[in-house]
Amino acid sequence: MPDALGFDFNAILQLSPVVLGMTEGSLDAVLLRLLDELVAAGRLSADLRDVARDTIHAREKNGSTALANGIAIPHGYLDAVPGPLAVLGIHARGVDCKSIDGQPTRIFILLLNHPDSRDHIRFLAAINRRLIIPEVRAALLVAQTREDVLRLLIG
Repeated sequence: MPDALGFDFNAILQLSPVVLGMTEGSLDAVLLRLLDELVAAGRLSADLRDVARDTIHAREKNGSTALANGIAIPHGYLDAVPGPLAVLGIHARGVDCKSIDGQPTRIFILLLNHPDSRDHIRFLAAINRRLIIPEVRAALLVAQTREDVLRLLIG
């Protein structure tokens, strides 16, 4: 349900691809896989894939988006994206993303948004409220289906 400003976290997640059982060996490979999923789902134009990757890499150079507790939220802004686009990935072993606690990252939420949209910050706040709960993180790591993931994050 949209908030007073028209932001609808649940609707964004409902449109988001979910990738379970990821095994890529590096952050770059994870990002490419997640972007490929956005393209395959018709959420991101194929000609924007490399631009999106470069934008996310530029953001990562300013500081890792890997948080504590095995979570990373790589993100970036693209003029060609009308509003928030997200894709979620669960990695089987985890990837070294230079997180603040030094632990491997296993939960990825890649977010692209238009630079003029304030929904980017709203999305980050909403996803953080869910991922701060240890039981939610633990359940995401063993989720078997996209529906399992969405139920955990939407409630």
